[in-house]
Amino acid sequence: MNRQELVWNFTAAYAIFKRDTRVFWKEIRGNLIRILGQPLFFLTVFGLLIPRMSIGFESSYTKILVPGVISMTTMLGSMRSVAGEIALSFDHNEEIRSHILLPISMWALSLEKIVYGMFQGVFSGASVLVISLLMFPNVLSLTVINLVVLVLVFMASGIIFGGLGLAIGSTFKPPEIMFEVMFVIMMPMMFFGATFYPITEIIEINKAFFYVTLGIPLTYISEAIRSLVAPQTGALSLTISLIGMVVALVIFVPLGIWGFKNRAIS
Repeated sequence: MNRQELVWNFTAAYAIFKRDTRVFWKEIRGNLIRILGQPLFFLTVFGLLIPRMSIGFESSYTKILVPGVISMTTMLGSMRSVAGEIALSFDHNEEIRSHILLPISMWALSLEKIVYGMFQGVFSGASVLVISLLMFPNVLSLTVINLVVLVLVFMASGIIFGGLGLAIGSTFKPPEIMFEVMFVIMMPMMFFGATFYPITEIIEINKAFFYVTLGIPLTYISEAIRSLVAPQTGALSLTISLIGMVVALVIFVPLGIWGFKNRAIS
């Protein structure tokens, strides 16, 4: 690919990205309800109410919970938005077909969808982070350097799960099947991806399940965020978490591009 084609692909992908983000801001009220509804319930019930009840929960559990809820939100924000948009567009409004007809390569168009997933992941994670800082001002510790790294983790999470969402939305049809498949994939990651506990607690219960947890990409997002905002609760080092995220990027970005290209030319 020569320089002129590269510039054209970038320009076209950027124009589509601007259009996608403009639609996102236009529908911001519904998007905020979708993004913040579930995390707010988790933070309120498990972070505020249960630790104050005499049922065995310690108040320090909030430090474990909040990073997990943030990581879970970045996953849901990016995966659901990309998978849902792709599946519904291919099946109903044919919007994606009009993008395919543009003079833009399939890899550039698929990367735009993944970058849009990254935008959703960063927005979702940052929104819940702000709410968490307001709800639990004495729980999280965040320096400027850690904040910068945290944004990079949000970006990585958005790309990983944007790629996975692109693969799911492009592969499974009709949309009803796609949403069922996405639910089956998301639920185990939500509850077993080190969101509600550090993974070291699992090894005492079942070593086999501990290794299964290490195979879930959300585990590394949760532990990375935990090490940045509540370092005393982290089980994995930031270095190991970053390696896990790089491996997930190498797997899910090509998988998303491959799935989209196959669906686009079918």
